[in-house]
Parts: sequence; C-alpha cells; structure tokens
Amino acid sequence: MMNLKRSFALLASVFILNSAVAQQQRMVDFVGGARSIMTNNQLLVRDSLADTSTVKRNTGGYALIDLGVNIRPNSTTEILGTFRIRNNYGGFWGAGVTVDVRELWLKGIIGNIVRYQVGDLNLKQTPFTFYNHHADRFDSLPSIFSLQNDIVRYEHFYSNNTWRSQGANVNFGFSFSRGLEEINFNAYTTRLKASNFSTIPDRLFSGATVNVVQSNHFEINYNLATVFDVKGTATATNNFHNTVNTFNTSYGATIGAFDWKISGEAGESNYAYSEAPDTADLIDYFIYVKGEINWKAKHLSINGGYLNVGPDFRSIGAQSKDVNYSALTNYYERYTNSQSLRPYSLYDLLNNDAIYNTEISTETAHIDASVNNVMPYGIATFNRVGGFVGLNYSHPNGFYITATHFKLNEIRGQGTTSLKDFTSTELNACVEVNKFLNLKNTIKVQGGSTYMTSVRIGNISLEDVDLKTTKHQVGAEVEVSKGLDLLFGIVSLSSKGNEFIAERNIYTVADYFNKVEYKLNQSFTAYGIRYRFDSKIYICGLFQHTKYADGFHTNVDYAVDQFSLIYNMTF
Repeated sequence: MMNLKRSFALLASVFILNSAVAQQQRMVDFVGGARSIMTNNQLLVRDSLADTSTVKRNTGGYALIDLGVNIRPNSTTEILGTFRIRNNYGGFWGAGVTVDVRELWLKGIIGNIVRYQVGDLNLKQTPFTFYNHHADRFDSLPSIFSLQNDIVRYEHFYSNNTWRSQGANVNFGFSFSRGLEEINFNAYTTRLKASNFSTIPDRLFSGATVNVVQSNHFEINYNLATVFDVKGTATATNNFHNTVNTFNTSYGATIGAFDWKISGEAGESNYAYSEAPDTADLIDYFIYVKGEINWKAKHLSINGGYLNVGPDFRSIGAQSKDVNYSALTNYYERYTNSQSLRPYSLYDLLNNDAIYNTEISTETAHIDASVNNVMPYGIATFNRVGGFVGLNYSHPNGFYITATHFKLNEIRGQGTTSLKDFTSTELNACVEVNKFLNLKNTIKVQGGSTYMTSVRIGNISLEDVDLKTTKHQVGAEVEVSKGLDLLFGIVSLSSKGNEFIAERNIYTVADYFNKVEYKLNQSFTAYGIRYRFDSKIYICGLFQHTKYADGFHTNVDYAVDQFSLIYNMTF
C-alpha cells in the first residue's frame, strides 16, 4: 500500500510541476513507454530418469510504465527524469508494485561554447578504448526475434555500441577560416565503484578525445581512456589503473566513380596494480587499418584491412562483455533430479535480459567458446593478428547482402608454444519481396550464416585444438493487411570440437587452462502474429520452441515451449 501511495504522490507532483512550469511559459514534455508481457512456459527434460524434482510449468509476466519528464527551463538547459512503475503479475492491491528512478540527467550549454551533461550518460569512444562490441549477439536477426531483442536493448540502454554510465561529460570546439576546419574536445568522468571506506577505494573511469578536422577528406583524433583507483579513499593501498592511449585517423576522396577511404587506429595500453607482482604489469599495443571502396553507381562497397592486438593489450572499456555468463537464468534456473544449473540456450542469449550487463568490468569477463571463440571481445580481442575482407551490396529494390571474412592467429601461445589459427565467415541477406513485385503490403525474407573455426596443431596431440561453430538464421515477415503481420523465424547454433579455456586471476593473467569438449546443437523456432496500431504501439502473440542437445551428455538435454503476449508502446 505504501508503494501505491508513493506512486500516486509521484504522479501528482509531476502534474503539479507541469502546471507550475506552464504558468511560467517553460517547456515540458512527457516521454517514455509502457509494456505488458504475459508468458506461459513448459519445460521438457530428456534425462535417462524422469525428472520429478523440477516444476515443469511457469506462468509469469509484468506490466510497467516509464514516465519521463523532459524539462527545458531555458534555451540552454534541459533536464530529464524517468520514473518506472512496475507490477509483476500476481501482485495484487499494490503488493507487487515497485517504483524506481530509471534515468536522470541534466545537460546544457555554458556561454554558447561548452556543452555539458551530468547524471546518466550513454558513452563510447573508439572500438579499442570505450565501446560495447556485443560480440556474442546475432546479426541481422529475423523480425520476430527483434521484438524481444529490442526489449533487451531498451532495458540495458544498448544504443549504438554505447555503455550506460553515471558521471559528467563536457565537449566544446573551435572553427577556423583556413588551414583547419575545426578542433573538437570531449572529456568524461564516470564512477565504476564506490568506496566502502575500508578495503575498496573509489574507482573512476575517465577519458578524453581531441578531434582535429582538416577538411571533409581528412581528420585525426587523439583518445585517452583510463580507469584508476582514487588514492586515500580506502585503507587498502594496492591501487589499480588501466590506461589506453590511441590515435585514429581517416582519409577519404572521390576518384571517378569510386569513393575511397582509408582509416585506422593504433595505440598502447598499461594495466597494473601498484602492489601486484611484476608479471601482472601488462603493457602492449595494437594496430588496426581498414580500406574501403564504394562504387555508388553499382550500390557496392568492398573493404579489407589488417588487425594486430597484442597478447597483453588490456582495455577495460573495450573488452567488457555485455553477456554475463556467470549470471543465473530467470526461467528454470535449475533442472533434473539433481537440480543442476541449466546451461544457457539460444533463448537466453536472444531474449533473456537477466544475463546482460549494464556496467563494464575491470576483470576479464568469462567467454563461451561455443558461441564466439574467434573474437569474443570484438575486434579489441587481445592476442590476435591477421586480416579481413568485407562486402556490402544494397539494391534500390530492397535486396541487401553483407559478407565478412576474418583470418587470424595467435601472437603468443597459450600454455604452449604452438599457435591457434582462427577463421570467421559471416553472410547476411534481406529481400523485401514487395518492392521487387511492386506490392503494397510488406513481405520481407531475412537470412544469415556464420562459420567459425579455431585450430591448433600442437607439438604433442594433447595440445591439439579443433573447434567449429556454425550459426544460421532465417525468417519472414508478411503483412496480410494494414498493420497486421505474420512472423516466422528460426535460429540454430552448432558447436563441435574441443578447446582449452583460460582461467584468469584478478590480474587477467592465465593461471590454468581447462579442456572442454563440445557437441552441442541448439535451435530456437518462433511463430507470431502482430498488430501495429501505429509506428510506436503494437501487440503481438508469440509461440517459441527452444531445443538444447548435448551430444557428450555433459548437460542433460532439454526443451522449452513458451507462449508470450506482448503489448509495447513508446511515446
């Protein structure tokens, strides 16, 4: 009941504020969204003995509203506060209601020169300094999987490879009449960890970028990203720092029918604890170069490049993962008579927001080699050197295709002098059939495949590694009448072979290598119907079937059927 009273008081204060501001002729907008999800799940365990310990059915869901108040008291100041009211189904008379502050920031301009923002920030720099790579996500997912995948992105503020942080950000720039076009400065400071005034010091993440634009053809940037413990904020004296300094540049020109561009980034990292062993002081560098050719008349672009990331290169802001493989699943956390932890399935990776991170980590995150062993931290993955090529084709009539291929190998052996070789080949395509046939209603077909290999031939057979991972996805979206869509999609993941997974200490140094063997086959099939009231409001019904099969029987096979009813609105 107290939660309900707080909710009504909060809403009343918002409307009172709106009236007061309106009387002073200030501008106030309401933004936000609402969502309701109801689910019914059924678990099927394929164990040799009947599972009589796990509850096989689960019904749940929630309703929530995010109410954001966007206030502009003057032409140079803007404030946003978003409040969330959520009620899990089954909570009656206010018993299940929670009220939270989801987002709060203030931004403005000082002297028509300096722009600033304090509070919640969405930040990124370059792929090697501060960047959310989403390395384990599937690209070009069919529309039916995007429905719940969009909810994951919304819940964790995943927007254009940014990380959500709290702190302050300032930027300003200067324009020139000759020689240079402009110089821009950007700096930020965020807090990663608060001190407990004893063993844990304050840990901050700060960075800056200086952008020099010579013309619309050439620019160069200096980037700094540093994580450090603030001395004196705890009795502990083993202070940490990780500093990355980089330069990136790009040059472009048009020659005949082609647009040419070459870009690249290079830099160095320093990762250390003040009282750690010397072996924990890691200093290394990286080089990344990419060339692109765009043939506009043929709607075709080709790219290629070189990548070299040292084995001791550490960049917390670029090597943190969005998937937390140590987190527990929110559906059927344990199963079988022995109540074992249920291993992740495709459903969890695509739709389960409970396993995704909102913050970066100062330790090397766990990886799942069966999902992505080639570049588990994106192109910032350490101990990789090699080349890549790519192709993009976009036809005006609605045909799109992208292809990439990476050929990499280790720079330094892991537990052996032998090196691993890696390949990753990805192809994604989309056909908007209605554009080809000049139809009024949307008919879209999407598909894609990824093939990854990790191979090492050791000095002795015990060191050998041979792991192959294959991903496939295909789906369709058919608009049967205005606003009414039929949706279908299937995603599969197959991993076969063996690998040695490094166990790393708090200094990110490998202490041991665990041999793991994979013979996994997973699939995730979905059918649905959606009605779009407009571009911002829809309701849909989904049926999804997940299968997890382990050929080595390390984990017990299982399947999950789920029916979901989703109502989503943004305003």
